[in-house]
Formats: sequence, structure tokens, C-alpha cells
Amino acid sequence: MKCWRIDLRRSFSLYVTGELEASAVKRVEDHLLDCGSCRTRLARLRNGHRFAQEMPRFAPQRDPWTTIEASIDAQQPITIPNAWAAKSWRNLVLKPGFALAVIGVAALIAAVIVASGRRSLEEERAGSLIADVLDFSEFHTVNIADIGQNRKPHVMAEGYVSEVHVNDEDGDLSFKLVDDLGRPGPFIICEIIDPIKLAPPSVGSRVRVYGVSRYDGQSDHNWYEVHPVLNIEVVRR
Repeated sequence: MKCWRIDLRRSFSLYVTGELEASAVKRVEDHLLDCGSCRTRLARLRNGHRFAQEMPRFAPQRDPWTTIEASIDAQQPITIPNAWAAKSWRNLVLKPGFALAVIGVAALIAAVIVASGRRSLEEERAGSLIADVLDFSEFHTVNIADIGQNRKPHVMAEGYVSEVHVNDEDGDLSFKLVDDLGRPGPFIICEIIDPIKLAPPSVGSRVRVYGVSRYDGQSDHNWYEVHPVLNIEVVRR
């Protein structure tokens, strides 16, 4: 089964290089105990890191910049008559190579603009593409009140959206799912993270949320989450 713990996979490079803080290391290692997909991914990452470390390192015998800088400083400024400069500019403009260079620069700018537009379009489509590859039969239905007893990694929870906000730390969007809009709990915190792009549900709507179940045990949190959210279905508003 494909693992959707994108939040943990972001930390694998730092885990391999030993730069991950202790609390994050424990989260990664606890997940690796039960996830063969991530163990395979991490093994490949370790092999690549080991290969990079074993490659011979080359250093330049000397730094030529000092000599280059001295030569630049020793040059005298050249004064160009205005008439000659204008003539040279006209000759340059009339050359075919200059026209080709201008066309090339214009094409490059156009390509950047098109690429930016495509990137935005791809981000908008990312959520729907992920939803297309999901096998919903693999998601275990769980009630919000029973989320604490759940031991399945992939879940589907249904409830009302009571809050929607953007996290200050990472900019990800999260919303709170409850059984009853008139009561603050029990609840599940649902997070939409990059690169998954899903439209946030509106407050008061009833939705089905598909994603990865986990417990956030930070001292100021201690709640159950669906993180990351992989798909959202609006049941009714």
C-alpha cells in the first residue's frame, strides 16, 4: 500500500544526515516500524547519500580570482566618442545575430510566463489527480468520537466543519471536524499540506475527509489528526 505520510518523508534527508531533532527522529522511527514503503524509500536515500560521500572530491590547485581581479583593476577606462558609439550601436542592431539574440530572450521570457501559468494550473489539479488514484476501499471508516481507538493508518471520517484557519508556522491549511456544531468536542484536526491542493471546506458544511490518521502528542496539542488530508467530499451544507 502506498504511504501518504508526506509530512514525514520531508524529514528523511535530515534523518539520514543526522540533522533531525530528537523528537522528530522518534516520529520517523516509530513510523518506519510499520511502513515498508517508507523503509524502502529511506534505504534508497541512504544508498544515494553513501554513494555521494564516497565520490572523490576535487579542489582547484589555486584560486585564479586574485590574478583576474588585479588585471581588472589595472585596466584604464576607455572613452568612446558618442558618434562612434552611435554608429557601433546601429551596426550591432542591423546584424542578424543581434536579432536572433533578441528573439531568444523574448522566447525565454515567454517560456517563463507559460511555465508559471502551467505550475499554477498543475497545483490546482493536484488535489483531483490524487483523488483519482486513491482506492477508497482501503480507507477505514471511523467516527470522530472513536478516533482515539483507531489503529488503522488510512481513515475516512465524516462530520461538520467548525473552524478553518491557516497555520502560522508552515502556512498549511487546517480545519476542525466535529460531530455537533453546537459542541466543541470531540473533534479531529484535518490538515491540507503541500503539494496536495484541495479547496478548504466552508464552516458549517458536512464533509467526508479521507487521509492519514495520527496523534499529535505535542505538549500544547494532544489531539487526533487526519494529516495529510487526501480528499474531501461535501455531504451537505
